[in-house]
Amino acid sequence: MIGVLELTEGKGRRPAVAQEWLLGLRCVRAAVPIPARMGEGRVRRRVEKGARALELAGARRVLTRPDFPYWEELRKNGLRPVEVEGFCQALAASLALAELGRRQIPPTRAAVTLSGPRVSRALLRAAEVLCPQVRCLTVDVPGEGERVASWLWKEYGAAVFSGGDGRRAHVALCFGPGEARGETVFSLYGPAPDLAGFAPVLPEEARPAGGLDGLPLLSLLWEAGWLDAEKIQLSST
Repeated sequence: MIGVLELTEGKGRRPAVAQEWLLGLRCVRAAVPIPARMGEGRVRRRVEKGARALELAGARRVLTRPDFPYWEELRKNGLRPVEVEGFCQALAASLALAELGRRQIPPTRAAVTLSGPRVSRALLRAAEVLCPQVRCLTVDVPGEGERVASWLWKEYGAAVFSGGDGRRAHVALCFGPGEARGETVFSLYGPAPDLAGFAPVLPEEARPAGGLDGLPLLSLLWEAGWLDAEKIQLSST
């Protein structure tokens, strides 16, 4: 069950809890009334009540507004944010091509590096998509880059380099910690991936009310199999 926690200006002392559908996702929403000028301590206690209500309703992961400041109160009650790492890594090839387009660099003249501590499914998929399109693709994975480069050559006839050979790529896609070599670096791992100014967006007609953080919501839709990450629209700030 997905929880939605919303801070409202409504009256009352208890959170209003209701089950609903959010873009096809079954969820439980807790609307926590926070009157104007309420002290910080009382606000936190009310948020905890809302968190307990979501936990009792079966929620384990929670959607909130992007600027929600009370995650400590949610975690105390066994609630956690929606992980976005897998979704961001599925966007890797699209992000690289979008950045090249933003900088008006033709892919056929571009150098892209993929790096990480291991060859994951997401890294391999990005390599498959990019190797027929970019001039130079480098796979920098300790002990495995050469094997991947050889496989891509056999499958696609594409020249792929292995290891950190000193090339400075136009775009570096990082699937895990390590030294990044690139003019634009996408750090696609951890609880807060760095998308270098890009953001995946829902179509206007599909955006829910309430100002929920779009990245975790899209991650849930992708996780459910309702979104193709390679076809999603990306906006640039």
